[in-house]
Amino acid sequence: MDPAVKSWLCEEVSRFDHQAPVEEAWMPPSSWYTEASFLQLETDSVFAHSWQPIARLDQLKDPGQYVTGCLFGEPWVLLRNQSGELRGFFNSCRHKGREVVQGCGRADELVCGYHAWTYDLEGGLKRAPRIAGIREFDRAKTSLPPLRIETWGPWVFANLSGEAAPLRPGLSELDRRLGASGWDDLCFVGRTTWDIGCNWKVYADNYLDGGYHIPHMHPTLDAQIDMKTYKTEVFDSYSIQTAEPSSQTDDRIDYDSDARIGAGAIYAWLYPNFTMNRYGPCLDTNWIIPKGPDRCQVVYEFFFARTEGEDAQRFIDESTEQSAVTQREDISICESVQVGLSSRSYDRGRYAPQVEVGEYHFHQLLAGDLRRALRLDEPVATR
Repeated sequence: MDPAVKSWLCEEVSRFDHQAPVEEAWMPPSSWYTEASFLQLETDSVFAHSWQPIARLDQLKDPGQYVTGCLFGEPWVLLRNQSGELRGFFNSCRHKGREVVQGCGRADELVCGYHAWTYDLEGGLKRAPRIAGIREFDRAKTSLPPLRIETWGPWVFANLSGEAAPLRPGLSELDRRLGASGWDDLCFVGRTTWDIGCNWKVYADNYLDGGYHIPHMHPTLDAQIDMKTYKTEVFDSYSIQTAEPSSQTDDRIDYDSDARIGAGAIYAWLYPNFTMNRYGPCLDTNWIIPKGPDRCQVVYEFFFARTEGEDAQRFIDESTEQSAVTQREDISICESVQVGLSSRSYDRGRYAPQVEVGEYHFHQLLAGDLRRALRLDEPVATR
């Protein structure tokens, strides 16, 4: 890293006091949301070390099935081997770096489409055509590097650095609550991708503001939940927001909110960029993927308890459309915030202590990772 850039990053990260009580704390400076150097720092120090939900288990049911993708510039392949075990690899051929396989499918071996170098389903090199005469070639060292993976709920999570703490033990309370809600019985029904003109943290902040914006920006959602019951709880690496259903009829909606909200809503956020909305017979998820200092992509997935029959399809259509309404409202908010963050008149704001504790918790975790990467908390060497 350029010394001048590092010095500036150290200064801007240090401007956020991650140890102050929320009542006294200032939000991170706008530079965190607008400067490309911050995104590069986050990619290296946050996303590479975190768990990311790169695929679903239903995509890998049978031996030989594989699915591929690219995570923060790293191509990957997940597969189920002939013994039925999940495997993950960096999907870069050891010859010239081409993605060994692309898309998804089923195969007994992985054959690179460039020069037909072939790997077995354990990542080992099986064949390398026309390499006769090569010297000191170690086949055992020319395998696909393994990618660290874990499963939780319906997903396969990956960790690029291989250094993250195990995923599941840290989610015990969230696992308990989602299990009690019957989320194991839900089925995947669809996926939508939204491209949004804002920094990924703007979208996360909006999700984590404790419902602060709901009465002002989401009239149909506000009609379905009782905002007086809205609560935020923070844990080591995630937070949970909950709300009970509204007991009042409301002319802002023309459908039965009880059918959708059920006994209440659970809005869970996993550091740094994955959210889950559990309510009634539904689960929606948002995977927030940075695409630039002022751009992100949100991958929205939908799971439902009932998927067969006309009534189930009608409910799915109505529910996903309501989610889209809320999403479009959130996009309007977030893109406008991104514009305002670039104003010369704005530097940083203050938290509303009674509601924005989840947002502050996110900023504290992020600041901790950034400070460690910049070595801000290491003692200064003395002569």
